[in-house]
Amino acid sequence: MLNEFIKNYIDMPDNLVDLFIRFLSQNDGKLSKRARRREFEKLTDDEIRVIEEKYAEIFD
Repeated sequence: MLNEFIKNYIDMPDNLVDLFIRFLSQNDGKLSKRARRREFEKLTDDEIRVIEEKYAEIFD
């Protein structure tokens, strides 16, 4: 469900979508600063916020 949301929201390869979700699950639904700088530097703060909010909506 979250995979499809992310794919429809932004253009991101499947492996990065899976990695993003794995990072969220490991860090209580928030993307770490390290992951923001390294793997997801191209995403805006707003894009990350929207995905984190959707994660919380689905898994909380």
